[in-house]
Amino acid sequence: MDSFLRELSRVSSRFSGQVELNADLSKAAYYRIGGRARVMITPREFSDLELLHELFLQNPVPYFILGWGSNLLFSDENYEGVMIRMKHLFTGIEEVGEGVLRVGASVGANVLLRVASEKGYGGLARFTGIPGSIGGMVAMNAGTHLGEMSGVIRKSEWVNLGEPAERLVLHSRIHGANDFSYRKNHFLKPGDLLTHIELSYQREEPAQLKAEIDSLYQRRKATQPVEYPSCGSVFMNPKETGLRAWEVVEKLGLRGHRIGNAQISEKHPNFIVNLGGAKSAEVRSLIDLVKTRARSDLGIELHEEVRILP
Repeated sequence: MDSFLRELSRVSSRFSGQVELNADLSKAAYYRIGGRARVMITPREFSDLELLHELFLQNPVPYFILGWGSNLLFSDENYEGVMIRMKHLFTGIEEVGEGVLRVGASVGANVLLRVASEKGYGGLARFTGIPGSIGGMVAMNAGTHLGEMSGVIRKSEWVNLGEPAERLVLHSRIHGANDFSYRKNHFLKPGDLLTHIELSYQREEPAQLKAEIDSLYQRRKATQPVEYPSCGSVFMNPKETGLRAWEVVEKLGLRGHRIGNAQISEKHPNFIVNLGGAKSAEVRSLIDLVKTRARSDLGIELHEEVRILP
């Protein structure tokens, strides 16, 4: 890691993004929980990614691609690698054909929905209330009761910063039926960094679409604990049981259960909220408690939707 940092310092004049040492990860995650990263890099130009690719080939070190941090639980311990925060690169939205949008992977879902309601891009209301970036939503095939990302995505483009190639290679894929399943993608490899995706849409009256999205947002505020930091839904629905994850937690009588400053939400029991100053270990203890009780009391195997970084 030291050699990587020395090389990064040596070529810093070629880098247009931001480099932060000993970065506070709690400020980069919706949970407001986490230790520190040895270094956090926020690229602003594609040339920054090319430079990072060059550095990683010369000095292999662990790195993690961080989007908006909406579906992550960082450890309380420090991350002794490179955190690459994709916040200010690949942020455009453009029409590239009738019924097709090309969207930057760092675009926020809320930004996409605002543009959709202004332009009448129908079919995208399914993302209402999902926090985070479009890239993160592709990675986990995010969705709501209206549908998943797999229902509207046509194509993905990505690079891999650790790929052993002379130059950074842009990969692309037209998606088929086997590329996604419930809350999973089956085409991205470790280290892949999404740059753009193409989405299908149908023309819709903007005022009507805006009314639908506004209604969905109001429903979310009424049924989810948006007043506290969280990662959104913690567990995937155990579909084979016919139950939703929150119903499993409810059956266990764990609504409102608290460990330290982490609590299973009283408003929606598939959320674990940070009441203020919660530790990662406290959230993980609640996750383990729910999984253990679901298995022992109900014979149900629950799996996390949230990604946990050790």
